[in-house]
Amino acid sequence: MENEFEKDMYEGLMKIVEISSYMLKCLKIESGREFNNSTQNEPQKEIIVIEKPSVKKVNSIIRPKGEIELKNITFRISDGRYVGRKRIKNHLITVYAKTQKECAEKLKNEIQAFYNLDIKKPDKTKFLLKNAFMSWYKQEKEPFITQGTQEDIMLVYRQLEPLHNKNIKRLTRQEIVDFFKTMPESRSKEKARLYLNAFLKYYLNEGIISVNPCANVRVLKSNARKQAFTYEQQKAILEALKGRRLKTIILIYLITGLRKNELNFSSIEKDIDINNRVLKAVNLKGRNFVKRYKQIRLSKAAISMIMNNLDIIHSYNAEKAYREFGELLKELNIKGSIVNCRHTFATNCFYLGKQDLTISREMGHARTQITKDVYTDIDFHLDKEKIYKLYNNLYCEN
Repeated sequence: MENEFEKDMYEGLMKIVEISSYMLKCLKIESGREFNNSTQNEPQKEIIVIEKPSVKKVNSIIRPKGEIELKNITFRISDGRYVGRKRIKNHLITVYAKTQKECAEKLKNEIQAFYNLDIKKPDKTKFLLKNAFMSWYKQEKEPFITQGTQEDIMLVYRQLEPLHNKNIKRLTRQEIVDFFKTMPESRSKEKARLYLNAFLKYYLNEGIISVNPCANVRVLKSNARKQAFTYEQQKAILEALKGRRLKTIILIYLITGLRKNELNFSSIEKDIDINNRVLKAVNLKGRNFVKRYKQIRLSKAAISMIMNNLDIIHSYNAEKAYREFGELLKELNIKGSIVNCRHTFATNCFYLGKQDLTISREMGHARTQITKDVYTDIDFHLDKEKIYKLYNNLYCEN
């Protein structure tokens, strides 16, 4: 087998040599002379001569003398143009120009346009804190947050008035510390620090400012938290509400534990499943584009009260109810607001013997520990019988 293979290889090579020799005989050099003089007597065969295309000499492009190297600007020898490139947050900006100066200017404009700035007519007030804060709020917050959170942020905006005319690019940590020293220790101060830090952090990530001056600023946390109304306070409130239209609204807050903005004043009847005696309310904790619901059991007496007073409920809104109830509490010399009704609901349900998980779900909490630690208070003057008598069976049994 090896001999046959070698034989085939030999014959193949011989044929290649024979063909190569024939091709060499057919070729002529540019002078017309043959490679091999021994072939002169042989009959001439037609030879096709392929002329090489003429190549014009291209003048080499030379970079202008005296130019300095600019960052992100390169000279392209192939076509004599300048190329500017800059990568920002995985976004590649590329510009071309005939001159180095023009290329640098184009690149600068594109970078500024990426940050949505107008270079030709710079707005000197754009980065004043009052304008930058509102721009952040409108773009990054308002479309995604609840009405309650919107009100909190706008309250912080008004509190920041002493800093409104400060340029955020030159705002210092000391200025922020001095500002917070003028505010009393309260939950409002905590919120002001929280939203100011979030606002400046946004502009830091956008590359507008180089450092967040609020990052390491600390404020004391307020130890005061909302308390449930005591038995005596509940008794005084219900007595003062007699004959007032506000009574229906406050009773709903007290027997449902709804947050201020979770009460559907315009069409609460649509949220009530009368057959199952359940109020299906939108849980507004979180961003608006994710609708979550919580179900709250209602007694027959509670459903009857709501359905018989729809005209009163429809005439109110969260702000009106909040304001009128605040005025009533001032008259009674009781500290609190509608938020305290939520704490009162959790405490009353605890004394009525409801399961921890049931209370937590009706409150809209993710963990029962939050309900127990934050919203439930101890009142030695409160018991199941007193609650039923005080609210005339408006509370649902366990």
